[in-house]
Amino acid sequence: MPLHQSYSPTLVVLSVLIASAASYTALSLAGRVTAARGRERLAWLAGGSCAMGLGIWSMHFVGMLAFHLPVPIAYRPGRVLLSILPAVAASALALVVVSRARVGLASLAVAALCMGPAIAGMHYIGMAALNVPASLHWHAVLVTASVAIAVVASFAALALAYRLRADASAAGVARRLAAAAVMGLAIAGMHYTGMAAARFTLPGQTGTPVGGLLASRDLAIGVSFGALAILALSLLGSVADQWVRRRAEATERRQQSQRLEAIGQLAGGIAHDFNNLLTAILGNAAFLLDSTPPEDPRHEDVREIERAATRAAELTRQLLAFSRKQILRPTTLDLNAVLGHIMRMLTRLVGEHIEIRLSLDPELGAVRADAAQLEQVIVNLVVNARDAMPEGGKLTIETQDVTLGPEFAGQHVGMAPGEYVLVAFTDTGIGMDPATQSRIFEPFFTTKGLGHGTGLGLATVYGIVKQSGGTVSVYSEPGRGSTFKLYLPRVTEAVPAGEDVAAPPLLAQGTETILLVEDEEAVRTLAARALRACGYRLLVASGSAEAVEASGQQTGSIHLLLTDVILPGTTGPRLAETLGAARAEMRVLYMSGFTENAIVHHGVLDSDTEFIQKPFTPAALAVKVREVLARRPAAGPPAET
Repeated sequence: MPLHQSYSPTLVVLSVLIASAASYTALSLAGRVTAARGRERLAWLAGGSCAMGLGIWSMHFVGMLAFHLPVPIAYRPGRVLLSILPAVAASALALVVVSRARVGLASLAVAALCMGPAIAGMHYIGMAALNVPASLHWHAVLVTASVAIAVVASFAALALAYRLRADASAAGVARRLAAAAVMGLAIAGMHYTGMAAARFTLPGQTGTPVGGLLASRDLAIGVSFGALAILALSLLGSVADQWVRRRAEATERRQQSQRLEAIGQLAGGIAHDFNNLLTAILGNAAFLLDSTPPEDPRHEDVREIERAATRAAELTRQLLAFSRKQILRPTTLDLNAVLGHIMRMLTRLVGEHIEIRLSLDPELGAVRADAAQLEQVIVNLVVNARDAMPEGGKLTIETQDVTLGPEFAGQHVGMAPGEYVLVAFTDTGIGMDPATQSRIFEPFFTTKGLGHGTGLGLATVYGIVKQSGGTVSVYSEPGRGSTFKLYLPRVTEAVPAGEDVAAPPLLAQGTETILLVEDEEAVRTLAARALRACGYRLLVASGSAEAVEASGQQTGSIHLLLTDVILPGTTGPRLAETLGAARAEMRVLYMSGFTENAIVHHGVLDSDTEFIQKPFTPAALAVKVREVLARRPAAGPPAET
């Protein structure tokens, strides 16, 4: 005679809640296991497996205790405890799979085919623990359905855990809660399908006639609260660990920023001194080339000196970019237009084996930056992505407007909350481990082989973006590629229409009087020689006092003051202000290998300030001097900052 079967609604609901809590724990712990390394990873894997396994098993056992028959029901403790093992094993398998660097659909499917039957095995081992004075028969179709549900639920759980493991945002938490609710219902559905497959009839006996753990409501409540307590402790441990980890990461970011700042100060100082030396080398090499016929064997030797000095000058420019000591000439830009302008060059740069995809926001806001420097940033990041994909791949460049809150700004030194424009570069390359990520912006650090790269590409990116008021973030995992995100402050100014730029004069000669003030003898000698060769009349001084004296002795006009920015005991602007009081018609041209607040505001050149960057060649100096003299006199020297 078939026995009537019923369920306690309260315990059924409680079992579903436990399943959802266990699912949320799994989704949360997946990210923690992924981030951990070495022994810490093993510890989180073991602890997480036990917590999840006990949660799943508790849901199953409470679900069984919710089951009622019109005869006494008891459970054999040995088999009840044995049913815990498949649950823990299934949980361990899930955490191992979803914490791998890269998981494909095939891997998820194989893992689900192992995990699903393990959970079903837990259920049916638990059913085998029953002591009931009735015969037990199984409905084959429903048994098969319960295993199928377990496999599908396992696949969904693995896919969601893998997808949501790295999302620590508030939206990520909400998505995990929603996913946990769905997964909890799926797991409960598997359990109650398995229970529906059981048929109890009289007469008969399932299990032993006597003994066992008697099923009761109190036992169900005790198991439920125990399971929820274990899951709560696991979640609290994960949350506390994440809080400690975030604080440690914030401290590490501050220390990294301070380290980069210190390296930048050193690099900027070195670049300044080298620029003076390179100015003399490049200038004298140019004079030698002019006086050495091409057929002379020494001509090529001098040319090689010039090439080496030019390469060295490029290195110093990159060091200045990293140290945020270069001169910027910002304009209002549309980043979409900048990308479109250099897209053809980028395509040639990466080669045919790499696909570049653009995902541009058509309503993108404008930024204020130096166009040439911004193009350099883009090229450097594209080259970095190309080198990370030697076998080919895909590079996605996307733009969008974003609003950064206090939480994000607090994690990036020097950032303020507000409106920004985001440019993201995502590649499918080899990726980086955390140790590499912590050093990628340091100058001369490279993972490439000897002779491949200078290690200044990403350092240059860092310096230019930071000097432009933005920041750079990177996310990468070994084998999963990398994403570099640039955040630049959004501005409301309209992007100006393109203007034709006048070509520099072909003849950079003149007869005007120039007061040259430079404390570095080699640079002073070179500049004087170059300008005299162009026909100018030179007054030469090595410092402020000599310049004031030379100006006082000059009865005629001084058409141009060519001065270094930093002079012994004073600055170029102060000297210009002193001399300008008596010589309002005198124009001023500054030269330096190092930016200082004497002529710039945070690296941005004043619009009415003329400047030439060291190192320069005699020809470049002559052209710049002619260009300044051809303009109208400025209203006066720039104000100091």
